[in-house]
Amino acid sequence: MKKLITSAALILVSAISFAQDNYTVKMNMKIEGLPPEYAGFGEQEIVNYIKGEKYKNEITSMMLTSVTAFDGAKLTSVTEQMGNKSGYTATKEELEAAEKTEKPESKPKIEYTTDKKTIAGYECTKAILTTTGKDKKENKMTVWATEKIKSAQAKGKKSAKGGMAMDFGDLKGYPLEMEMTASQQGLDMKILVTTTEVLTTPIDDATFNVSTDGYKMATYKEVLEKMKAMKEEK
Repeated sequence: MKKLITSAALILVSAISFAQDNYTVKMNMKIEGLPPEYAGFGEQEIVNYIKGEKYKNEITSMMLTSVTAFDGAKLTSVTEQMGNKSGYTATKEELEAAEKTEKPESKPKIEYTTDKKTIAGYECTKAILTTTGKDKKENKMTVWATEKIKSAQAKGKKSAKGGMAMDFGDLKGYPLEMEMTASQQGLDMKILVTTTEVLTTPIDDATFNVSTDGYKMATYKEVLEKMKAMKEEK
């Protein structure tokens, strides 16, 4: 459950990079349908820093803080959750090698609508993305995207996220709001991510440095083995 909540934030808000050099995107994520013991994860503040190939994702809630950054050569990810501090690092070469071994997934089907609204000062168009899981069940996500912010699926960006990025396929524009549902352990949850502010001020390279002091760090190989074991259990 906790992994699903953490992954939801990373997957939904970090998948697409801006074509321009400096963007700071501030978002809020709300999760409805959580049991009482996970209520502290229900509201999260998210900040994404993007500077060319470099990026940093910060997630903060009552029960979780998480930072994932890629400085162009190495990815560092650390999480503090209910007193437990853990993380891992991976070189760009390790990430690219892992991506090559992944099985390609089919792109989501995209249905554009005529609905429009303004988010953080940008006009957005509503689109419905449909993916099909291994169980042949269709999953739909509502996305409000703007073409006012020119974006592109950055080469190597998925690997730079350690394989966690969601594939938005050929979606036109940058998604400033996303809504999806998820089911796990008999619970039906609704996840909503909304952009509150977009800044274009210059970002210092030091922003992409992450301290690992006090964290129990794993290698990327260990992380991949753990992820593989979890998939086999499903």
